[in-house]
Parts: sequence; C-alpha cells; structure tokens
Amino acid sequence: GELKYQNFSVFLDSNHRLALLTATNIDGESYRSVDRKSGVAEGETWYIDRRIDRDAFIDQDFYSAWSHIFDRGHLTRRNDPTWGSKKEAERANADTFHFTNCSPQQWRFNQTIEFWQGIERYVLEKGVSDQPGEIRVTVLQGPVYLDAAGHDTSIFADDVQIPNAFWKLVLWRSPDGKSKAVALLADQDLLLDEFREGGSSMPDDEAEISVEEFRVAVSDLEFRTGLDLSAFRNFDTFSAAVAPGVGERARRLRLRNWSDLKL
Repeated sequence: GELKYQNFSVFLDSNHRLALLTATNIDGESYRSVDRKSGVAEGETWYIDRRIDRDAFIDQDFYSAWSHIFDRGHLTRRNDPTWGSKKEAERANADTFHFTNCSPQQWRFNQTIEFWQGIERYVLEKGVSDQPGEIRVTVLQGPVYLDAAGHDTSIFADDVQIPNAFWKLVLWRSPDGKSKAVALLADQDLLLDEFREGGSSMPDDEAEISVEEFRVAVSDLEFRTGLDLSAFRNFDTFSAAVAPGVGERARRLRLRNWSDLKL
C-alpha cells in the first residue's frame, strides 16, 4: 500500500522488503533549499516507520553488515520534496531519511550517478520551461531486477535481492500546455563485485568501470519493471522512431552530457 510522507509517497514491496516505487511532487514556485546545516545531515539519522511491520523493510542491520559494498541510497532525493512552508520543507527533507525510502546502492554508484540524480533539477532549472520558477514536476523512481533482455540477473545479499539498476520517470507540463515525460535507467550491476577498500568512501577517478546511465522509452521501463506506465506513454519525449512497443527491447541512448537529453 501507499505510505504518505511530506510531499512524497512510498509504495512498499514487502516481498523484496524495498520500495516498489516512490512518487514525489515538486512545486518549483514554493521550493526551498534545505542544506546540510538546516536539514538532516547526510549519513546521520535514518528512521524506522512504525506504521508498518519491521519485517516489511530492511533497516540499519543490513546496511551495517554490507557497508563494504552498499550505501543507503535515497529513492526520493532529500532535496526534491522540500517545498511549501519552511516547516513543511524541513519535514519533507527529514522524511526522505526513512528506511522505506532507502535502497541498497553500490557505493560508487551512489556517489557518482549524475543524470539519474539530477534530471528533475534539470527540468526545473535548465530552460525546458519559459517560467522555470513556476513549473511543477512529478517524479517516479524505483529499483529494477531484470536486465535489458528481460532476464533476472540480480544477486542476493543475505536474503535481500539487490536491484541491478534504478529507473526514474519525470513528468511535467511545458509552457504550451503539453504534458511531457522523460525516462532514465542507471545500471549498477557491473559494480556489484567492487568492494570499498580500506573503508574509503571516495570514488576512484581511475576506476575502469563507470556507472552507465541511459535515456530510454517509457515502454522500456514497463518491460524492465513490470509496471503499467501506459498512462504516460503518449507524453514520452523519447523519439517515436526508436521507441518500441511494450515487451520489445528498446534502443537506449547512453548519456554522457546533459545536452544528450534534448528535451
């Protein structure tokens, strides 16, 4: 079922003990920046949601045991739902630190992903609207367990199935009144055998393997996740010439620069 927090919701998958997806609304006009001094500091306190059974989600015990590989990765980002009054923005920031909004992300992935982390800010701030301060954005995101061919290639850590990728879908309305959507995938499967050396949390700039991030069709998200996102297909900004039908493998656009998005 739906767990409602300040300005976002989590839909929990109790079988995986992780979120199936999270849904976040962002109001650009009343957005507030809650920084590390005014909000909850990164890496400090994560919260148990006592509205649900503790067995329905993984908590600090898992992340402590697997800290040599995984970070506690936000699905709804800490600075996405921070809009409204000052009190509401600070509450929203703190709410993102519930374990229900957390997913095991390989440490390099969590610290180096660029486009998956920043696409909503790009939509809000980088000129896709003539009135960027007034735009409203909805963001859906969640884990992926199937590879591009539809095979389950995920691994287990203890009894927890680890996502091999994460998806994000950003929705907004352009100045001409048209609804638009952009879908992204970020893979972490190639990184899952890389341990954090000596307790260091800093990515190695010389690493041979980097995080692969792709722009994909909405239909490809449906294929990889099993979710019905058909309501958003007609808003997809991915070229119709390369977008497949549901169940077909999509052509993917590897993102190397923000200009690759061309929204």
